[in-house]
Amino acid sequence: MVRPAVRRRQKYEAKIDPDVLRSRILAFKSSMTEQMDEKAAELATLETQVKSILEAQTTTVYSAFVPMYLNVGRQLYRLSKKFGGATFEAEAKIILDKWKARGLSATILAAIAKLFGITYT
Repeated sequence: MVRPAVRRRQKYEAKIDPDVLRSRILAFKSSMTEQMDEKAAELATLETQVKSILEAQTTTVYSAFVPMYLNVGRQLYRLSKKFGGATFEAEAKIILDKWKARGLSATILAAIAKLFGITYT
């Protein structure tokens, strides 16, 4: 049976009630901030590792490319939290191929992939 539009709207309005949202956020606030602290620390460490890879290169990495390499690291991080094993490797290869096609160095991409235990050629 298909729900009528009026019923869907009523349900949506109930979900976005400010008092309900406020109580949910207050109930989970400490847990949410604790989890955010952990993830922020992991991302900061990852970005530091990516920057050290860039600084260790014998050829100059132009500053315009630094945010792109950091994005590669962030995207691989996100995938590593979502997938594991062969699925992670396959999805990571797609990300790495995309950035290689955009002009990033395959050597640097391989070094970033190595941070996640992936061999990229």
